[in-house]
Amino acid sequence: MKTRDILCTSGLVLMLGQAAGAEDLVFTHPSGATATFYGQLTLNYQRVDDGRKTYDEVVDNSNSTSKVGLWIDVPQEWGSFRFNLETNLGFKNTADVSQIDDEDWIDWQRTDIRKLEGVFSGRFGTLWMGQGSMATDGTSEFDNSGTGIVGYSYIPDTAGAYFFRDGDTLSGITIADAFDDFNGPRRFRIRYDTPEFSGLVFSTSYGQEVLAEDDDADYYDVAVSYGYENEVIDLDAGIGYLWRNDDETTEKLMASASLLHLPTGLNLTLSAGDQRGDDAKFAYAKLGWTGDLISQGKTAVSVDYYDGSDFVVAGSDSTSWGLQAVQSFDDLSLQAYLGYRVYSFEDDSDADYEDISSLLMGVTWKF
Repeated sequence: MKTRDILCTSGLVLMLGQAAGAEDLVFTHPSGATATFYGQLTLNYQRVDDGRKTYDEVVDNSNSTSKVGLWIDVPQEWGSFRFNLETNLGFKNTADVSQIDDEDWIDWQRTDIRKLEGVFSGRFGTLWMGQGSMATDGTSEFDNSGTGIVGYSYIPDTAGAYFFRDGDTLSGITIADAFDDFNGPRRFRIRYDTPEFSGLVFSTSYGQEVLAEDDDADYYDVAVSYGYENEVIDLDAGIGYLWRNDDETTEKLMASASLLHLPTGLNLTLSAGDQRGDDAKFAYAKLGWTGDLISQGKTAVSVDYYDGSDFVVAGSDSTSWGLQAVQSFDDLSLQAYLGYRVYSFEDDSDADYEDISSLLMGVTWKF
């Protein structure tokens, strides 16, 4: 990617960020109902080395995509009703580009719709209806490191479409094939969350895929999440079980926990999962620190490691390590980030897969 393009893209986001100090986009009706618009632009430079060649582009960041959304809140005597519409902007992103990529830079499709749902809340708990998160969405991805925007347990969000190379030949196996965290999806679903009991919330949902074709499966899941915070620690954790019924049943068990020690800024994130049937499994760990190096906002740095087995074929090994850094600029509602990652894959074949490395740097502006 040309240096001029990188500078122009970064300059655009920075200029937009200078307007971020304006009042929130909240509109209130005399009845008390409110409409809140929100969103973010997340554009970055990605450079990938597949062991023989390097590729670079300015693309959207799949770890935290560019998106816009709307919340409508209507107070009720029994609690509240909320409506949420949220969509990606359809930019080509870090998980799409590859050695053979020929996609348009902007290609919005209906699968970019993230949420189209009604949310009913009261003393009974919370009922969700429509397109949105299943109960297990996020269960394997709790992360209090402050660096999730550039790297977390779902490894394929960075460079996921790139093929491992066997010598001069592309193998047909992508990073997304070899790495997963079994996190629950977004579907058109009905979901129920219980009221919070001493930090615990129990959730269950049933859903179907209505935005993409060739998926007629039924999705069911259950999850438990836990949150606790005092002046010393901030802890979030969860465990979930998802099963998908189609011609055959796929079952996934996943869990994660993230602990931040507030006085020191030290944090530890752990995640693990198992897919029943093909015995694929993974474990992930991240160690980080966050603190106030400059007055403009928090600085966060981290290092992580992923170890997976039996992806693609039985007996395979998938490993990855990464470094992440994020600097917040609170007055501008901006975050600048930098990440580096190495991906390795091995199986029992005669193939000698080259390691892939990726460099990701960019800025995110939220409004």
